[in-house]
Amino acid sequence: MPASLELVRIALQAYGNKDCEIALALADPLIRWDERASRPDGELVWKHDQVQRAMRRYLDSWQEYYFDLEDIAEVSPGKVVGICRERGLDEQGVAVDRRFGGLWVVELGKIVSWSTYLTPKEAVRAARELGGGGRFVPEKGVADAPSRKQKKRAAKARAKLQREAARS
Repeated sequence: MPASLELVRIALQAYGNKDCEIALALADPLIRWDERASRPDGELVWKHDQVQRAMRRYLDSWQEYYFDLEDIAEVSPGKVVGICRERGLDEQGVAVDRRFGGLWVVELGKIVSWSTYLTPKEAVRAARELGGGGRFVPEKGVADAPSRKQKKRAAKARAKLQREAARS
């Protein structure tokens, strides 16, 4: 098993156990955390302190939270994609059961980027679009913005989820 896969698997196990400190101990100090493509309230933050606050804010917003990593693969060296599932009760007590894709970029034995997408297919596409590089630079914030296509897909998925919730 590639070292990057094992590193991400350990970080996700810690995250699922709500142990943000252990998850971030495996990350580069300048880690990039990007949830904008997967959640309407998702954010882009940089560095351990800000990422830890974002993780904690998200995890603490649940009444009950369960996280599972259903599958994981290295799509190219240092680019790890996973199928994640989170279940539980959100802050309003509404039952949630959703799958999403994750992309983790590993360089020099540290996670340098942790991003989530509506689907695993989008995470694979994002990994391929990174090409041979992978290091993101905070000063290039405009380049990190989700594409128009990603925003449109996210809006459609949110609308579908809202229709399904209204039916139940």
